[in-house]
Amino acid sequence: MSIDQRRFPRVEFFLVPDEHEQLPVWVIKPEGLADARGGVVVNLSEAGLQVLAAADPPLDAQHYELRLLLGEDEGVPLFSAEVRRVWNRPLSQLVQLVGFEFASPNSQAEEFLLAQTAQITARKWVRCVLVERMTALA
Repeated sequence: MSIDQRRFPRVEFFLVPDEHEQLPVWVIKPEGLADARGGVVVNLSEAGLQVLAAADPPLDAQHYELRLLLGEDEGVPLFSAEVRRVWNRPLSQLVQLVGFEFASPNSQAEEFLLAQTAQITARKWVRCVLVERMTALA
């Protein structure tokens, strides 16, 4: 299938506001996850994390599977976690910031992010994809 026939783009691009400039961000999504939303993990707390993503379309589902993309070789997801959206707000016309809480503690993704955060001194974002999860109807 040529790139012109793809239903969903495999690369998402957006600009992240950073003090007096805007930083370009590309998220290369793995094959099979082209319809997932690309983003960047920018903050981690005890119970959750914040993700920057393109503003359109808004992330408005309640439940997602967060998959971290490590490395540049097709962005193979290595760690994942079930997360719940708690809030979201636009940072600009192009970017939204979304707060998530972990659905269960000590997921692979949470452990990786905690270990990485403890070792870095400069800003280093982790790219991710968010796969919308369907919840069972009662």
